[in-house]
Amino acid sequence: MNPRSWFTSAVGRKNAEATTGTLLLLFLIEHMVGNLLLLLSSPAPYQWYTTTLGHSIIVRVLEVALFALFVGHIVIGYIIRRHHRRIMHQKSHLREPKNLFTRYVSYTGLAILIFMLVHLWRFFVPNRITMVDSIDLYAEANAAFSNVWYTLFYVASMAMLSFHLVHGIRNAVVSFKRIPKHWIPKLRRASVWVAVIVPAILAYTVVHVYVRSLLM
Repeated sequence: MNPRSWFTSAVGRKNAEATTGTLLLLFLIEHMVGNLLLLLSSPAPYQWYTTTLGHSIIVRVLEVALFALFVGHIVIGYIIRRHHRRIMHQKSHLREPKNLFTRYVSYTGLAILIFMLVHLWRFFVPNRITMVDSIDLYAEANAAFSNVWYTLFYVASMAMLSFHLVHGIRNAVVSFKRIPKHWIPKLRRASVWVAVIVPAILAYTVVHVYVRSLLM
């Protein structure tokens, strides 16, 4: 497919949104696995994990690619929703989708964007941009999630993420034309579990850290 069609045709935009969303989901799963190290009482594994990633030139390149994916996914999603609103305005007989995950996907996407900006400012900026060599991300994570309000903000954001993923993964399965049609119903059912389990584990991790801070 011509790359220009990813922005100029409806099918191309849906494929682009599905592709960028799938790649972002893979990053999310990797991030979830890394965050599970916060459940350990010893800081050494998580410190090794973050230090290793922080000093890898490959990871730095991937961070740029990841940022491009975020921007691309947001821009394409905005174009799709704007096009949808234009059609709904022109054809008043059309009804809004009954599926709540689809109807509110723009709002959950905005909530995730706000979360990402806050979370990046809290962790990514001091660790990658201001280059504070002495920063200990294990200590920073424990400090952040010992705050009840930041923990609640994180958990609420994971709920929004789960809501967003249910719509995104189910539609991505349909967008990938090479998937055999008889697999699609099973994959769509499995996608709901992925959309719930990954954010739930991320939310559990920070709640665990918060509860541990209360017991110390």
